[in-house]
Amino acid sequence: MQGRRSKRPRVIWFAGIVALSLSVTATAYAQPVTRSSRHVIRPPQLNGEYHRAEAAWKSGTSLREAKIRLDRVLEALPDDPKARKLRAQVLLALGKPKAALADALRAVTLDPEDGETFVILCEAARRSGDLARADWALDAASKRILEGAALHVRLSWNAVALERLDEAEAFARIALAQDPRMKAAYEQLARVFVLKNKPDAAATILAQGFDAGLLDAHAVRADTLLGTLAGHPKLEKWMQ
Repeated sequence: MQGRRSKRPRVIWFAGIVALSLSVTATAYAQPVTRSSRHVIRPPQLNGEYHRAEAAWKSGTSLREAKIRLDRVLEALPDDPKARKLRAQVLLALGKPKAALADALRAVTLDPEDGETFVILCEAARRSGDLARADWALDAASKRILEGAALHVRLSWNAVALERLDEAEAFARIALAQDPRMKAAYEQLARVFVLKNKPDAAATILAQGFDAGLLDAHAVRADTLLGTLAGHPKLEKWMQ
């Protein structure tokens, strides 16, 4: 596939960096689930614990509190897919990808139609060094996620980390088409073009972002990849 190389590059803005045969089906890592396992009814006390954990996760400042609360929920309700999914995200943020991988695998088994959970599984597998599973999870996520610019940026980010640059470009283009006001979509697509050695295309995308009033010249210069375009003629009026 175009974008693959015999040796994986060290791209410093990624947390971690093969391909799995297309004949492998979802049952390789996830089994069908009954409706009841997707719709766990939590008792009020545990529901409160879940939502407090969710708030702690979203604040970004209380990750350990979030994990402790989710531990309580999952001790009582081990088949709660949302709690599994959230704890996987918390564990990734805590720098524990192998533990996150276990939760993400369980979560996709419990709810195999949740595309975001497959993105989390991809990230956890990749950061754990399980690149075959990460490739598989990326494919599974892409089949389930049709809407959501932010999710498509994450798909693109993971595709780059897995050296699947053509797909990374496609995901970033979808993100930009779905939300032309999303700053991250312009930046991600431009980064992919830099990695594909297409500086003119990258500069064109950034110029569009600047014209829309979405990008900041200082942030572009500070970005490891985008900063290489600082002297491009198409960006001159913004980068002076």
